[in-house]
Amino acid sequence: MKKVLVFIGRIIQVPYMVWAFVWFVVLMLAAAAWAAPVYALLGAKGQKIMFPAYKLWARSWFLLCGIRLVVENRRHINEAQPAIIAANHSSHLDVLNGALASPLMVRALAKVELKKIPVLGYMFQTSSVFVDRSSPESRKRSVERLQRTLNAGFSLFLFPEGTRNRSSKPLTPFYDGAFRIAILSQRPIVPLVVLGATKVFPMKGISLKPGTIRCRYLPGIPTLGMNDSDLNGLKEQVYGLMEAELLREQAELYS
Repeated sequence: MKKVLVFIGRIIQVPYMVWAFVWFVVLMLAAAAWAAPVYALLGAKGQKIMFPAYKLWARSWFLLCGIRLVVENRRHINEAQPAIIAANHSSHLDVLNGALASPLMVRALAKVELKKIPVLGYMFQTSSVFVDRSSPESRKRSVERLQRTLNAGFSLFLFPEGTRNRSSKPLTPFYDGAFRIAILSQRPIVPLVVLGATKVFPMKGISLKPGTIRCRYLPGIPTLGMNDSDLNGLKEQVYGLMEAELLREQAELYS
């Protein structure tokens, strides 16, 4: 019986994946058509107009695919103050999760390689700050751009792990960037733990399925008065908080 159910599941999976892919492309093109003239006229300043369209794209696609997003502990976000949101990265869906979970206007830090993706790369360009991690000069420029972004009233959405976690551990080692920015700008850093995304869209293979994803904010950590000597301590504090939450909620995923 179990083998029969697995076989039926695989048969259903094919049309579901086609459905999800087609709607992803259709909604992405619609969002890009909205963003293109706005970006052409206003540049990065137009993100306050474009961001709601991107959120509508993500929300509509989740709805059409049967994916439910639950945002918990939103009270830990001060909507009157830009912050650095640091999230774990374990699924292909995490950029959409982060956009939908944020009650703030956010810009993301993105790898420069994403520019090469047709259409989607353009949308990242209109909503993100790119960094080439192989270039120290690029990393320095990205820090300067991120500071300007915070000063303009935007919050930042970052993955301290740098790339998607393909290991059997809750988190991979954090880069310094998010914490350096938080200290330089004296802005709070707010950990965001994403739960359930690996079950909806695992890292291995392409097997999207309906399900529930929870985005849980942890209490923000103020950085007023911190300096470079506090960077490692801040990074370890955030890592420990996020790791403990992941282990408490989904320990069965980790060996």
